[in-house]
Amino acid sequence: MDLSRRTVLSAAATALAFSVTGCAHTLRSAGQQTTSPAPTPTTPEPTVSTVHPLRVGTAAPPRTLDPAWADDAESHRVTRQVAETLVGVDPDTGAPTPLLATRWTITPDGLQYTFTLRPDVLFHDGTELTAETVVANVERWSRLPEELGAGRLAQMPRLSFDSVFGGYAGEDGCRFDSVEATDEATLVITLTEPVIFLLDALTAPSFAITSPASWEQAQTRMAQTPDSQLPETRVAGTGPYRWAEAGELDEAPQDDRRPLRLEIWDQYWGGRPQMGPVTLQVSPRAEDRLRDLRRDELDVFDVVTPDLLRPLVQGGAQILQRDPVSVLYLGMNLSHPVMNRLYVRQAVAHAVDRRALATEEFLAGTSTAHFFVPPSLGVDPEELTTYGYDPAEAERLLRLSSYEGEELEFLYPVYTARPYLPSPERIYARISADLGRVGIRVRPVPVPWDEDYAHRVRSHSTRAFHLGGRTAQFRDPHSFIEPLFGRDNAEFAYQNRRVSETIDLARGAADPSARRDLYAQAAASVALDLPALPLAFPISALAAGPRIQSYPVSPVLDERFDRVVPVPEQG
Repeated sequence: MDLSRRTVLSAAATALAFSVTGCAHTLRSAGQQTTSPAPTPTTPEPTVSTVHPLRVGTAAPPRTLDPAWADDAESHRVTRQVAETLVGVDPDTGAPTPLLATRWTITPDGLQYTFTLRPDVLFHDGTELTAETVVANVERWSRLPEELGAGRLAQMPRLSFDSVFGGYAGEDGCRFDSVEATDEATLVITLTEPVIFLLDALTAPSFAITSPASWEQAQTRMAQTPDSQLPETRVAGTGPYRWAEAGELDEAPQDDRRPLRLEIWDQYWGGRPQMGPVTLQVSPRAEDRLRDLRRDELDVFDVVTPDLLRPLVQGGAQILQRDPVSVLYLGMNLSHPVMNRLYVRQAVAHAVDRRALATEEFLAGTSTAHFFVPPSLGVDPEELTTYGYDPAEAERLLRLSSYEGEELEFLYPVYTARPYLPSPERIYARISADLGRVGIRVRPVPVPWDEDYAHRVRSHSTRAFHLGGRTAQFRDPHSFIEPLFGRDNAEFAYQNRRVSETIDLARGAADPSARRDLYAQAAASVALDLPALPLAFPISALAAGPRIQSYPVSPVLDERFDRVVPVPEQG
């Protein structure tokens, strides 16, 4: 019997004891009051003798080790272990839950959030968590343009504070007003207008709290670092792990893919993890990650590709699936003299066989995307212009567009894999072949991921196409639609004032139904303008070896290593 890749995954997933709860997202209303008690650790605190090393294989290096500057999943994967947010993510429901803040209240008008901090929490540099340190963090986020510089910031994707609050402090449209400490353990964030999803947003790893004393090194190095790069730095957090001692490993492992090591933080408020120290090993090739798992050189690795399913299942590995809360898209540069023609973009949309792409290049459960927000987040535009696979229509539109066969540059990442893009070269090849069949000539421009692919996309003015994607930082439609289309976006050179104003209205819409309607309006406009073509809502997965009993799989990648449980020792 010849098992297909999708059959193998389905059978493997059924056999696993690891389940991921898929919950339909509910858009929250303003004025929601929460006085949640502090959670207690759910796993028994191990003795020193039962702690096991954890070896994690990743497909790409982190861009930065400072969560305030991070916009990529690999940076977030690492910084989640070291630094914590005020509000955590419930692993079962995805709802906000206490973390560094034990409780909070929101005024009925949605303009003031009061947080009470967990007592007796220390940063890894020995300083104490207080309301003043949290205030310093919020003020830092609100003034990142001053810290990073306008030139560097312009070359980066939209950072979380900008996207969530509608701008930085002092900018038109920014809804952040102030933050103040009312006592040692209490702080108040005040807004000028409501941000309905603020509690959800504060679960994002970009809003992790770090020790102000540890920022000094980064600020010193900033002036010596080119605008296309971020300074090499490690900030101190409050998490269950801390960075390895200086000198044990290079301070910038992301530059040359050397392992990154995390040590257990013995004074962590939540109890000692069962696994540690942690070593993160970058292996861009899926075959190398598989080999290292087989050799017992890794305990778990991310980004399982369809080609690995058979050997993983045959070898007894555990395949751990995530719910689809990410999107893959084909970006188009509207400033390009060919791509600024709507007929050309429509032809591209009809030329790409998205159903075959989702079925043959991704894990089972991956669905074709017609918009940029995964269905589980509660936005399902009914009146949406869609573009089915129709090569004849694509050819007709090209004739109308006066396209004359110009060669069009297509950027795609190499030496990497992403949860939304497991095999970049294969997916590029399939899309370029589809385009070629209707007469669109493509020139490949492969870009190594660790050469800052995101920056290259924004700065490469002659590009026509690029592969891109996004994974939710928090469970809300805003996490997708606003960073992509909320304001002028250098990724697509796309400007639509109506779209940005509609998204801004949704930011503060108290009624969930009205908010859904606003997102649907924005979706309809984006679908007509077609600055990018949504391709798929991918299912992603990890593989775990025999030493792992359970691993905290999360659709928003809130996968803290202190929740990993090893197989009990025998005897």
